[in-house]
Amino acid sequence: MPPRPRNKANRSLPQNLYFDARRGTYRYRRPSDGKWFQFGTDRAKAIDAAKQLNLTFMRGADLVSKVQGVASDSFSSFLDTYEREVLPPRELAKGTLDLYAVRFRQFRKAFEGKAVDEITIRMVAELLDSLTPRAANQARALLVDVFNHAAAKGLCPDNPAANTIPKIERKQRRRHTVDGLRAIREKSPAWLQNAIDLALITAQRRTDILSMRFDDIRDGFLYVIQQKTAKASDAAWIRFRVTPQLQEVISRCRDNVPSPFLIHRRPERKRQKQAEQKEHWTKIEERYLTRAFKDARDEAGCYADWKEEEQPGFHEIRALSLHLYKKAGKDGQKIAGHASEEMTRNYQRGHADVVWSDAVPDLDIGEIAR
Repeated sequence: MPPRPRNKANRSLPQNLYFDARRGTYRYRRPSDGKWFQFGTDRAKAIDAAKQLNLTFMRGADLVSKVQGVASDSFSSFLDTYEREVLPPRELAKGTLDLYAVRFRQFRKAFEGKAVDEITIRMVAELLDSLTPRAANQARALLVDVFNHAAAKGLCPDNPAANTIPKIERKQRRRHTVDGLRAIREKSPAWLQNAIDLALITAQRRTDILSMRFDDIRDGFLYVIQQKTAKASDAAWIRFRVTPQLQEVISRCRDNVPSPFLIHRRPERKRQKQAEQKEHWTKIEERYLTRAFKDARDEAGCYADWKEEEQPGFHEIRALSLHLYKKAGKDGQKIAGHASEEMTRNYQRGHADVVWSDAVPDLDIGEIAR
């Protein structure tokens, strides 16, 4: 269970130190027995004293752990605990866990050989400064959570990541043009063309496009549960009517490769280990789709005058789709799966009476999918 988040007044203070807004003073809660001590009005002195006390109590815990034969709390070993005990109950999407795995490798390399309490604000700041603003903010948010759990177990006196400042992110990727996406599609293999067409018609994310199955099509509808928003939004349960436009794409997805997934491919070499890790040997991984789309985009040369960081990827097809729906005078809200106030909350995911949001994917993509 994650520790209770500190309120705004105490968020930047060391663990066990609290600000009493009524009196304008600071007070310290002794972790051993919960007894309170007044620390006066001087913020700097209160913080310094709290850090020294926290370190003393933590060292006391270390002495006990040595007597009990418990291994020292290295940051790397605590990350193992965090991955094993904290993350599974959250039921995070595979894409999120894959991203966390990348961040964990960065953390282990940056803090190699360090105990949890040895990691300073400067160490965290140096790691974050080596990353792009978006990656830095992702890493910072994850580190804040990791250190919150470590502090709650008495492994560190405060949270060094929480005292860093988030970076300002400026969106650099530009939007696809109709001509640009058409050129990319022409350079794409058949399976990627189908993925592009599905993304255009349904305006769904990469993860959900790759998860669409033939057995999700029944009674004239394609049923989709958006993986990113299924826990937070009623609109995550979408029932797409199989319009002539959508049926045309579905028909193209049916080929001579036996697969349960609409978007699939026959790998050049079927590696046993990779096959065992997949739901099906024909399933396409998100990173593979991203690389294949980039290769087709580079070969098409449609955005050659744009900087590398401005080049739109597969995800930006969603924005173009919604733009084209709006341009055609159609409502893209239900297509995209954006929540509306009128919907009944699907608070129980396994309930038999899930409220599906109906959507009519009838965008004419003939201008692109020639």
